Amino acid sequence: MSLQANVPLKINGDLTAGEDMTIDCIFDGSIDLQGHHLTVTAKSKMQAAVSAASVTVHGHFDGQIEAEIVQMTSGAEVNATVITKKLMIQEGAQFTGAVNTERARAAHEVAKRRVEKRA
Repeated sequence: MSLQANVPLKINGDLTAGEDMTIDCIFDGSIDLQGHHLTVTAKSKMQAAVSAASVTVHGHFDGQIEAEIVQMTSGAEVNATVITKKLMIQEGAQFTGAVNTERARAAHEVAKRRVEKRA
């Protein structure tokens, strides 16, 4: 069996790693890189829930990103909920979704607990 050069690699599943990673494929699932950096290349298409120290998106991403720093470069297409302390969107990037800072997330948790106590 020969591998065709034009057929992209497709990965489905949950990935956990203890080092920086670069995704250069079609990926569907979740990625947990606590304390590390994830790079999504320009040719990648991801549908994922990602948790990492930092994330740089050059390609297409759908889902959720939770990281200290999130960067979307020119040409990136992101449709996601983003939970981050720092968000950088370069000119030419397309972003659709919600952005929550850690402060907003903490305030939401406090409000949620207050409602629970009243019930």
